[in-house]
Amino acid sequence: MFFKIGIFERDVLTYAQRELVTISVISAIGDAEPMLQSHLGISLKVGWKPEQLTEFVSVVSSTINKEKSSAVKTVLNEVLKNNPK
Repeated sequence: MFFKIGIFERDVLTYAQRELVTISVISAIGDAEPMLQSHLGISLKVGWKPEQLTEFVSVVSSTINKEKSSAVKTVLNEVLKNNPK
């Protein structure tokens, strides 16, 4: 509910920026690969390029533990494989 009220109902952030916030939080929480996969896919649809998401995931990965980092990278690779550009 926080996300809906906090970032999705206000016009402060663009949809693309909101997706990055969402990906960051889901990555930090961990054990939410289906949600992460969905939001990474949405990120591609709202304009983020695969290279940008790869770089973003690298930055996020530096702030979370190795297990979560590995999971995020695995999900991103799967999303990019299934959404070739």
